[in-house]
Amino acid sequence: MNDTRAIFLSYASQDADAARRICEALRAAGLEVWFDQSELRGGDAWDASIRKQIKECALFVPIISSNTNAREEGYFRLEWKLAVDRSHLMADNKAFFVPVLIGAVTETVALVPDKFRERQWSRLNDDGVIATFAVRVSKLLDGSGVSGINALNAAPALGFGPAAVALAKPDDMPSIAVLAFANRSASADDEYFSDGLADELLNVLAKIKGLRVAARTSAFSFKNKATTVDEIGRTLNVTTVLEGSVRKSGNRVRISVQLVKVVDGYQLWSETYDRTLDDIFAVQDDIAQSVVKELRTALMGGAASPSPSSMQYVASDVASEIAHATSTRSDSPEAQRLCLQARFYFNKRRPDDVRRGVELCEQAIALDPNYTDAHARLAHGLLHKAFYGGAMTFDGATVLALLRHAGVAAEAALRLDPTLAVPHMVQSWVAWIADHDGAASMRELRAAQSLAPTDAEVLRNVGYRQMELGQFEKAEAALSKGLALDPLSIALRINSAMLARHAGQPDESLRRLNAALDIDEGSWWAHDQLSRLARDNGDYEKAVEYRARAAELRGDNASAKYHRDSFATGGWKAYLAAIIREPKHSFSRYAIAQAQVDLGNVDAAFATLNDVVDNYEQHSGWFKVDSALAPLRADSRYAALLKRAGFPE
Repeated sequence: MNDTRAIFLSYASQDADAARRICEALRAAGLEVWFDQSELRGGDAWDASIRKQIKECALFVPIISSNTNAREEGYFRLEWKLAVDRSHLMADNKAFFVPVLIGAVTETVALVPDKFRERQWSRLNDDGVIATFAVRVSKLLDGSGVSGINALNAAPALGFGPAAVALAKPDDMPSIAVLAFANRSASADDEYFSDGLADELLNVLAKIKGLRVAARTSAFSFKNKATTVDEIGRTLNVTTVLEGSVRKSGNRVRISVQLVKVVDGYQLWSETYDRTLDDIFAVQDDIAQSVVKELRTALMGGAASPSPSSMQYVASDVASEIAHATSTRSDSPEAQRLCLQARFYFNKRRPDDVRRGVELCEQAIALDPNYTDAHARLAHGLLHKAFYGGAMTFDGATVLALLRHAGVAAEAALRLDPTLAVPHMVQSWVAWIADHDGAASMRELRAAQSLAPTDAEVLRNVGYRQMELGQFEKAEAALSKGLALDPLSIALRINSAMLARHAGQPDESLRRLNAALDIDEGSWWAHDQLSRLARDNGDYEKAVEYRARAAELRGDNASAKYHRDSFATGGWKAYLAAIIREPKHSFSRYAIAQAQVDLGNVDAAFATLNDVVDNYEQHSGWFKVDSALAPLRADSRYAALLKRAGFPE
């Protein structure tokens, strides 16, 4: 056997059957293969033979699977190391590694040497694809002397084969989920950068007409999970998945991305970029343009315009669309980096992280006062800070100042780009809580919805406000549409559960909360709502325990202890008295008012609820529908309270 023209198959012992099928297909194509189970005989020195073959083989084919991922040690890892060591002696453009995926593992979670990620991968899960793979490898070897880009392009791409391109029906819309990119950098602190790049791409693609993009909360929920492309596609109802990895070192960055077809795991496109941080905008645009082109040509039978009936592809049209979609970003790389960090912190939704995100947005705006995205994100961040991140003391002046600041930032964003939906969403909250104007709040939400009719977060806000106004059927329609677009959104599911509770459907509310907990069992918000359901049902011990657990999940162990100790000393009434007595334990005025209602202190409850309005607590939106206030509704003061809070007559 001429070893210098042979192919070396490297695999975990559990994958021997799959390796044998690949070996047989390669040999049927006339290729020589080093396959240890058939080539090693009796007295052969295993280690010496392996080393010799890796040193002399023409191609190295690592077979990557859930089995290789599960094993931190194994002989195949020595083989991989030997092959990587040999590759350091080769020119960068030499085709040597031909990584293969089998089973459910994806490239982003595969535990492999970085050298493997520099080449395109192949997924081989059926005999037809394996046979075509063998033909492509044969062609690669025939042209292995070709230099530069030709040699790289000759490498077999994941996704070739007879079923690689299945044309969508003319009325189908291309759909995609952009997963969180894996952070391959040496520092975990660079996670903001890998997340941010994926987030930026998602937002750009979401602005392209004719594409349906899965919402961020659902797409990013698969982060660090060994989920198959098929499972992701079925869960999010998309036909393609974009996944990738980022390695950042100083001012250099390597970005590897691949677009995978859900139905069969075929790769439609992949690329690796080695650039400086100053070139990051160009890389983002290149990726976005490539994805749009592939989705329109491969999934729509060659159509490259937003109209499915058009079969003519014009590259300049795509470039123009991408340029328009990215018009809100900054020309300053440093401002862009600060905004990426801010987005990362905002998505954590914890008080300290929200405050940090606000600071970063303000720094970005100082560098580039015309940075539209930074103004829009600052507005949204200040809103979160007002309600969750800045005033757990519930100081009304602080909350109002934050809301006014959010409104100013939203106005700045709209001056720069009147087509943005998020600033209108922020202004709807300012109108509702700061100005006590429910009608103006709904007008702002309608404006946001007209600008972004398929934005799940906008739909969530619309449905939430309709719920507060008692428009339950409209709220159900908006939240259901939002869930169809963002099926793994905890916020949408909990809002939907709140709607069922306020509509007098406790069993349905419980079912929806359990569905939310199936997605995130550590959701403090879900436990808080479980507490309210238990209180409605008169199960006070559970109500207290759920509330204590919610506090623990927020990281507030002092409040959790206070909940449990107060109930243990004297039961439900003692617990309610403790809430009224000790508001410093993160009890809102609204929680105090609820306790006063339960104790029959109606006058005190009305006084406290008026304080809720005067101190700009967001809970004033619950006045009309919360069953906890039902004993007050026959009182003449109740209608006046609703009017003060801004409810339309």
